[in-house]
Amino acid sequence: MLASCGSFALLEATAGLRSPLEHISILVLLCLMGWVLPTGKSPVKILYTFGEICLIFYGVTQGYLHILPTLYLIVFIRSCFLFGTIGCWIVGGLSFMLFFVHQIRYVLNMTALVPQVKEELWMHMVTETLMFGLALFLVFMLVNTLLSERQAQKDLAIAHQQLRQYAFQAEELAAVQERNRIARDIHDSLGHALTALNVQLQTAVILWQQEPVRVEPFLRQAQQLSVTAMQEVRKSVRALREDNAPKQPLVETIASVVDDFRQGSGIETQMQIIGHKDGVPVSAVIVNALYRIVQEALTNIYKYAQATAVTVKMEITPEIVRLSVVDNGCGFDQGNSIRTGFGLQGMRERIAALGGTFFLETEPGKGCQIGVEVPLTTTVSEVPSN
Repeated sequence: MLASCGSFALLEATAGLRSPLEHISILVLLCLMGWVLPTGKSPVKILYTFGEICLIFYGVTQGYLHILPTLYLIVFIRSCFLFGTIGCWIVGGLSFMLFFVHQIRYVLNMTALVPQVKEELWMHMVTETLMFGLALFLVFMLVNTLLSERQAQKDLAIAHQQLRQYAFQAEELAAVQERNRIARDIHDSLGHALTALNVQLQTAVILWQQEPVRVEPFLRQAQQLSVTAMQEVRKSVRALREDNAPKQPLVETIASVVDDFRQGSGIETQMQIIGHKDGVPVSAVIVNALYRIVQEALTNIYKYAQATAVTVKMEITPEIVRLSVVDNGCGFDQGNSIRTGFGLQGMRERIAALGGTFFLETEPGKGCQIGVEVPLTTTVSEVPSN
């Protein structure tokens, strides 16, 4: 609409009717005012809207183009983004009244110049006024629909994020409860049995005083073993009750997995780090997920791939972490449901929970490449750690 008014102003200048400088200035000001809508308090928004109306009103009263009053539609559209329903319709009603006043003034001026077309001009005014009112209504319905859809998308995104966090919390709580249950079972069963064994051995040491040279060293060694066993049980109980997620930074965590795999499998394994190593903070949630993925990938390579070389490559930027595990093994058919079972499914679920992407490239006899990309801006409460 601003462009249309500007083109008509240039036509006026070409026809030599008037200089369009002031007209163009009003259009430029209206365009600049719409570049960024105010987001402050209501008085600022009201003053902004009043300024737009004054610009249009001034241009019309100075005798500029007949199309200029339609710019009140722009004011109404912007008001829909600034005010609520009541404020929007107040601006719309004011715009309609000003448009109607300008139309009457225009018809009166034209009938004074051309009296013989008086009836046609009045009919034309009624038609334009009705069309302007209809345009106001349609604009309101369109903008209201857009705003409602935008708000619905925001609410849906928030609800989805909350639901995903609740699911992660419930899964983590279930894992913690299961570890505590196992810890209680070990303590109540094996711990009790070893304690009873220790008591019986102590009694045996006292009763077998008649042949101390032959029996006592064995019994005391058995007692020491039982004490050691009890210490190991307590250590296991403490380990089961503690969170077993990696506490090291990302690079050190992945490096430890790669080193363990290299030493335990004998397969030539390389690790490549690209980009930031220590300068980019990576949350424990992402560290734990990538740790589990690398661990699962290397385990599958050792079991099935028959590989002689493995490369773990990681790229860290302030926005994203890219990780790939490549082997030169036998590969497999991705359509084989046995070979693409729970391990790969678990990897996909972990990456999906972090808002990242997972890809798998493999063919029989051509090795396998597993890659993931995880954005560092993702916010989740927790992901499965087991």
